[in-house]
Amino acid sequence: MADDKWMEGAEEVQSNWFKFMKVGDKIKGTLLSKRFQEGNEGFSDQQVYEIKKADGTVWNVGVSVKKLGTVQRLNNCKVGEIVGILFESEGEPAKKGLHPAKNLKVFNFGADPDYNEMDGGEEVSPELPDM
Repeated sequence: MADDKWMEGAEEVQSNWFKFMKVGDKIKGTLLSKRFQEGNEGFSDQQVYEIKKADGTVWNVGVSVKKLGTVQRLNNCKVGEIVGILFESEGEPAKKGLHPAKNLKVFNFGADPDYNEMDGGEEVSPELPDM
């Protein structure tokens, strides 16, 4: 097929959604932004926290709004602070037959001394030339 050439030299970009798969999974980094995301196709609404790890990778961490305690704790953290989230344990499923609940623990390590607003999810308007 002639259109296959457009992919030459390309490398697929992987998803940047962090998933807590097993007890003990964790993420730590600078909180760059917080936003609400409406659910779709069987997924509940969620708060999304953008976290930049020490190695420079940026991850989206989605937390169901049904996990009110976790959402409140993360919303108390400020953009520019170093946060950690640990999948501490599994709890009872919300309904029989569903997956066990994931109990997450939130940690705050204080302000990131290297944080710059330009690193975060802040929108920057370009300066307009003088007319």
